[in-house]
Amino acid sequence: MPCVPSNRFDPGQCNGGCPVCGAIVGAEPGQPAAMHQRAGSLETCPGSGMPAV
Repeated sequence: MPCVPSNRFDPGQCNGGCPVCGAIVGAEPGQPAAMHQRAGSLETCPGSGMPAV
């Protein structure tokens, strides 16, 4: 888990973005994007679960 500057996981230290909407998703590039919503939408972004870029 290279996103860990200490012994505690901090998703804010991960800089991977959603391949669909570009949001920072708390995952490393290549790892699955966390579930999230596009800005201004109530639906789950279709990029959730896809490899972060």
